[in-house]
Amino acid sequence: MGLKKASGLLLISAMLLVNVPLAFAAPPEQELTQYLREIGWTKQELQEYLDFYEFPLDEFASIDELREFLGTPITAENLQELLTKYNMTQQDVKNLLDHFGDSLAEYKFIEDLETALDFYVNHDEYMADIEKELNEIGITEDESERFFEYLAQVEEKNKFQLDQMGLFDSRIEKFLEIDDTSELSEEDRDELEEILTETIDLYEIQVKFKVNNQDISLRDLMKLKEAPNNLNVEVTSKAGAPLIDFIVPKWFFKSGDLVDQGENMIHLGEISNEYIDHLHDEKEKKADFRYK
Repeated sequence: MGLKKASGLLLISAMLLVNVPLAFAAPPEQELTQYLREIGWTKQELQEYLDFYEFPLDEFASIDELREFLGTPITAENLQELLTKYNMTQQDVKNLLDHFGDSLAEYKFIEDLETALDFYVNHDEYMADIEKELNEIGITEDESERFFEYLAQVEEKNKFQLDQMGLFDSRIEKFLEIDDTSELSEEDRDELEEILTETIDLYEIQVKFKVNNQDISLRDLMKLKEAPNNLNVEVTSKAGAPLIDFIVPKWFFKSGDLVDQGENMIHLGEISNEYIDHLHDEKEKKADFRYK
């Protein structure tokens, strides 16, 4: 074979190989079974964990790679070390996790727990402020936490689902000083309805409004000249599971603060989005070893 022809074939081969993804083989089944026995997991639980982080099992060539990715199982010793690091008691951690609808029982690995704690510690005060403001219209702390947890599940299914919340937050700012939505121009009313409707769609929820036990659309609600005596708002998942149910006081409806609470609901979506992104980002850093 001539030198030029051989060189050409090598060049073509090199170009093709650039576009060929790295090949991985799943860890040997016998070793995987032994490892799962060590950490007290079934293969189904492992699969669900990897699905959440979007890493197929066959991307790990060995148990050592899988072990490094998953992390260190929680023990009394490393849990105490983590508590000491954050200057917290186990009850403090329980209360903090509860505040976000979470619990210690959800965690198998100490690194995952630390990732969550890091996020919760830095957002706890913000979450408390949102809950306090939402409580003014009858949304309880339990409902806020249940809603946050549901939004996190929505984001788990698609970690880019709530990425638009920051944009909605900035768009709704212009409406925060309005005292009476019935005085909005038709164009502004269209925009506000669009923001709220798209938020509802992204959250994968259903929202029903009732005035004196009669259904009313969001559009008609914004047009009301007189504050209703009895405005009931019911929020459920797409499947119909109850999330939030509250009655808006008449005085609150006309104060203009109702739009503020709409922004607070957007803020809950933003926090949920940040939380899931934070978990994925930290886990993806651990996955870098596969390409070194």
